[in-house]
Amino acid sequence: MNDDVKLVAAFLALNAGVIALAFAGYLKGSMNIGAVLQHLAQ
Repeated sequence: MNDDVKLVAAFLALNAGVIALAFAGYLKGSMNIGAVLQHLAQ
């Protein structure tokens, strides 16, 4: 059970890092984040 919790925590941390990296890339490329989020929400 303890190993499962560690695995889930590592997976969530990796996903958060990937999302933060993509978000930073969008900001550096001066893309419109609102337009991206609006597109994803459709």
